Amino acid sequence: MTESSWSDLWIEYSYPIGVASIAVITVITAEYIRRNVRMSDLEATLTTLNNTINNTITDYTPVFGNLEEKSQILHGVEIQVLGRRYVLPDDKAMFERDVESFLWFSYRRNFRAIGGTTYTSDRGWGCMLRCIQMLYSHTLIRHNFSRDWRWTKCNTYNSILRHFLDDPNGLYSIQQIAKAGCSAGKDVGTWFGPNTAAQSIRILTEFHKELHLTVQVVMDNFMCIEDIKFFCKEDDVNWTPLLLIVPLRLGLSECNNIYIENIKHCFEIEQSVGAVGGRPNSAFYFIGYQNDKLLYLDPHVTQESLSPDGIDLDDIPDETYHTTKVDLLPWDQLDRVLQWRSTAKQRNHMTPSATNSRRR
Repeated sequence: MTESSWSDLWIEYSYPIGVASIAVITVITAEYIRRNVRMSDLEATLTTLNNTINNTITDYTPVFGNLEEKSQILHGVEIQVLGRRYVLPDDKAMFERDVESFLWFSYRRNFRAIGGTTYTSDRGWGCMLRCIQMLYSHTLIRHNFSRDWRWTKCNTYNSILRHFLDDPNGLYSIQQIAKAGCSAGKDVGTWFGPNTAAQSIRILTEFHKELHLTVQVVMDNFMCIEDIKFFCKEDDVNWTPLLLIVPLRLGLSECNNIYIENIKHCFEIEQSVGAVGGRPNSAFYFIGYQNDKLLYLDPHVTQESLSPDGIDLDDIPDETYHTTKVDLLPWDQLDRVLQWRSTAKQRNHMTPSATNSRRR
């Protein structure tokens, strides 16, 4: 699905209050024209009104598609989570400990307005940005620790979390990612497609040289391993760790079943950091699978924003940034556009066996 079609779906699945807001804007427009007010003033007023309407409906929960009962995790059936295997109920404690060690970013309200707008909540439009935050924060955790790191407060962990707080100065805050998307033609308050979100992270990473990490987005379904090695190679010995983002189209109008085993294999690779996708206009962060259902963290929960003011940034109250709750999405409900992400921390991680996703 193209990002323009994502935008069209956003209009179709807009809030019920949308019709009323259009009526209000029409009345105001007519009144401004009657008074011969300058068009630039009219546009500024309409923009402010639109932002105000969006911010006043943040307590409304939009429903995308049909209401369906969520799938339950089965006991006695293997679960794969980014190269780790679990079988419930025997491995329940280890499984939950693994899940809660991911940073979980969801909708927030009452944060500082995103520059140049009056948006103080991302509810209804920011789920893809929250998913990219989850994926990238896990990349940074893997970059600084390992796959087997478990949620424990320390200076490095606090430093990573600090980058993602809803603070205009945060390197990977909702404010910064949304503004980076503007360079790709996406206005703040509109739904980002996975490609725009990926490019936003790539742009922000370029301004964070001390991170010692490179981000590459595969374009046109073609990846040359030698080119990737060229971008990451510092000299004959040193290697810059890599986050590789691979956009996938898994069918023409719906997901083709021939890709199921290939996608499942991606979650079994040690270097995998997950995937971003979901349903039309509703993004999830996928971290594994059970049978033919994908396991995901859901950003569609609205919480109060944690302001960096008045808190100890060396001991951030982080309970709302972790969860043991995961859901399953059946393959036939998955949108055909998916982005898979992988890390290569060392040169030998870029061998054909490590990078082969058995894509057809």
